[in-house]
Amino acid sequence: MVRNIVTILIGLTLLVSVYTGVYRFVTSDAEEAMTAERPELEWLRREYQVTDEQFAEIRRRHEAHDVICKELCLGLVEAQKKLDVAISTSPQMGSGVAEALEAWSHQREICREAAIEHMYSISSVMEPEQAGRYRERIYRELIVAGRMPHIDDNGEFRDELIEHAAPVGGSHTADD
Repeated sequence: MVRNIVTILIGLTLLVSVYTGVYRFVTSDAEEAMTAERPELEWLRREYQVTDEQFAEIRRRHEAHDVICKELCLGLVEAQKKLDVAISTSPQMGSGVAEALEAWSHQREICREAAIEHMYSISSVMEPEQAGRYRERIYRELIVAGRMPHIDDNGEFRDELIEHAAPVGGSHTADD
């Protein structure tokens, strides 16, 4: 009886040890990325095999763009609020709604242009093949889809789908 209990305990210990080892091995890349100084950029380093020198430049450009992005986002939030007020207080489409809609659309276009310029800036640091893959991914998954970091009402960056950042019609292709 004691021998069976000892065998079971040794088996369980071995099983837990193997599980822990496999778990740590499988999640080590993610853990390392999450403890990096800029975890939100680590995917880029790994996915596009950029050198440390390239990554430093990409990081510098991202940090510079964050300032621009925050300013543009605040403008988009303000334009969205004005459009919301105009629509909620106007019984019909009038000049107030049209002006607010035009300001909102214009700010949305400015944000999209800045995102595309930033995409090209980042890709210019990479090797040509990696740069092309990066541009295709960013354009399709972020810009066309409208998935861009933006500022919420509290002034904090949030990364989520925001329809007001998506291209008009939402189905542009690279040939458009």
